[in-house]
Amino acid sequence: MDIVIIEDEDLAAASLEKLLLKSNYSIHIKKRLESVAQSIEWFKNNSCDLILSDIHLGDGESFEIFENLKIKIPIIFTTAFNQYAIQSFQFFAIDYLLKPYDKDKLNTALEKYTNYTAKPVTDYSDLENLLSHLNTSKESETNQKRFLVSRGEKLISISDREIAYFMAENKSLFLFTTEGESYLYDDTILNLDLKLSKKDFFKINRKFIVRHSAIKTIIKYSQNRLKIELEPFSKGNDFILISSKNVREFKEWLNN
Repeated sequence: MDIVIIEDEDLAAASLEKLLLKSNYSIHIKKRLESVAQSIEWFKNNSCDLILSDIHLGDGESFEIFENLKIKIPIIFTTAFNQYAIQSFQFFAIDYLLKPYDKDKLNTALEKYTNYTAKPVTDYSDLENLLSHLNTSKESETNQKRFLVSRGEKLISISDREIAYFMAENKSLFLFTTEGESYLYDDTILNLDLKLSKKDFFKINRKFIVRHSAIKTIIKYSQNRLKIELEPFSKGNDFILISSKNVREFKEWLNN
């Protein structure tokens, strides 16, 4: 099987490659990728049978790769953190291995892959629709309703109804309220997107998750793109482009 390793640590990549080549399966390491940007560029024109991917990379989380390209290649996530296990299975995850790597667990994960590929081809579009339906039906049970932020020594619990939008900048995430207040919030935009109500909030691009009521103006930017103006206004977000791949979903969201 042709395998691509996504890992930015040399020792971890070498250890994983060594275990793979000593596994019970015929393995060909097709490529090692070291960053989100490099991986996105490579997978635009290349493919493989199986991906083994760390989650934390130097320029972001590997989830960004799979979200950006909608990759439908089975993935075994390899990480030192266990809090991303549920999030990883929104993609085509076969297994979730914690570092340091274990030969037996790796072989078990590879066995899951072989069993997976031995099954009849799955209609991924139906699977995505099913997951969407399940997520929607459980939304009221799983949506995060309150968000704890701080200002100096003071802790503040903010209701989701008070939130206008979230903005990611560099490696920080900011929460903006309908009253124009802004707070640093300890999370990532990808992880946060899974916790919010899909009815009330929409992730319009890699930087912004917005609420209906925060959209002041929508303007046609090009044939396939839109730009919006948010309220309350914040420096640097006067007009925000909506990713072309998100325009159709955005329009559907506005109609609901």
